Amino acid sequence: MFKNVHIAGVGTYHPKKVVDNEYYINHFKKYGEDEHVKALLSKVGRNTRTLAEEHETNIFMEASAADDALNNAGLTPDDIDMIISATNTPEFLTPSCALLIKNELQATNVTGVFDINSDCIGMLIGIDVASRYLKTDSKKYKRILVTGSLLISPFAREDNLVVYSALADGAAAIILEVKEEDQPRGFLGSNMFTDDSYNETIRFPACGLSNINKEHVGSYERKMEWNPFDFSFLSDRWYTLITKLLEEHNYTAKDISHYCMSQFSKSDIEKTLNKFGTNMEKATFVGDKYGYNGSASPVMALAERVANQPFHKDDLIVFCSVAGGYSMSALLYKW
Repeated sequence: MFKNVHIAGVGTYHPKKVVDNEYYINHFKKYGEDEHVKALLSKVGRNTRTLAEEHETNIFMEASAADDALNNAGLTPDDIDMIISATNTPEFLTPSCALLIKNELQATNVTGVFDINSDCIGMLIGIDVASRYLKTDSKKYKRILVTGSLLISPFAREDNLVVYSALADGAAAIILEVKEEDQPRGFLGSNMFTDDSYNETIRFPACGLSNINKEHVGSYERKMEWNPFDFSFLSDRWYTLITKLLEEHNYTAKDISHYCMSQFSKSDIEKTLNKFGTNMEKATFVGDKYGYNGSASPVMALAERVANQPFHKDDLIVFCSVAGGYSMSALLYKW
């Protein structure tokens, strides 16, 4: 018998405030960058994005996404044994965001709570970690909730093309449960890659926490720093990462039913899929509606797909994303 980790439910939270491209094009006219932002928004695939208002903290958004996932799974908070939070922008460094989400949900049976800081691959790492808990300690843990979010709008520099215009606020949640079955399915495996030579391209907070309270450090230095860099390597690296993962499990790209990728750049998803001999019909893209939501973005794509078109038994799903610095993660799931 195999201890298989299945997706029991998935949910999202999108703030109600919606802003379209025209706002950002007009905004960057004062910097003489309106044509550049038009080109960027076309490349990454943006039409609208959602921005949080004052009460919509990452705790609120992740707990709301968790409620959605629980409702979709037909479960209650009492059915959850562990919570893992993988936000890019934690409300507090202590206590953990996962503990505060437990409190918001009143998930009385949760015994384990912790946060993961892996930037934009955080939810995929959280899912991988949760899967290993469920497979190796199933007497203690039956269901684990993994949440992720990005609350970037308060920390975006108004002169930064990428962060201010392409990133947005929102959250996702996924519930995993373990089942004993006679064939392997659910989350089959993972693969990672890191090239730390890009570590200076993105910083948040730009000044570093050790400097954040120094008198000479202003609000601009406390926000996110994003230095322009050439990420044309992205599709090649994703292709290699996913190919190795498939080979480990004796699959090829022809076996893949769907891709839930990072929602940062539509053009880079297209390039990756072209390398696999397929196209966007095998992927879900929601970055045009919600903007880029960091660690939550691959799970947002999953939620969108299952809400509109269910998967079928034995469908193979690839999850893949990239984080600043940079690092990558890919997961393989058999429905």
